[in-house]
Amino acid sequence: MSNWTHVAGVIRIDGLGFVDFDKLLGKECLWESPEEVWDDMRNNPDDYLPMGSEGSLKKSVWINPDEHSIAAYTVSIFGDLRNHNSAKEIVNWFKKKCEGLWIRNAVITARNEWNGTETWTYGQKEDEE
Repeated sequence: MSNWTHVAGVIRIDGLGFVDFDKLLGKECLWESPEEVWDDMRNNPDDYLPMGSEGSLKKSVWINPDEHSIAAYTVSIFGDLRNHNSAKEIVNWFKKKCEGLWIRNAVITARNEWNGTETWTYGQKEDEE
């Protein structure tokens, strides 16, 4: 029987100018991705979003159409990772990706079917976990 980790996260990022979200957060490698993408993921795993046995998490980027607004981007990171065992690993990855960004809001919940749920909100103190 498979063990799944279910993930839902959102980051609202302040900024002006172009952001390469594949470099910032990682690229997708999905079940239906071509073999070249899977080969690249195996050779460069740190360039990708967290992976399960059937592919990575997904991301969706919303760019504020008001180019003068500092609240520039909202990024959703979500998905279901088959044969992935650690919700904590996902939350720690998310926290690391938020470092150094101009975060307005960020929150993530990862639930592993066998090993429990981890949730983190940007600005939360470590002893509040």
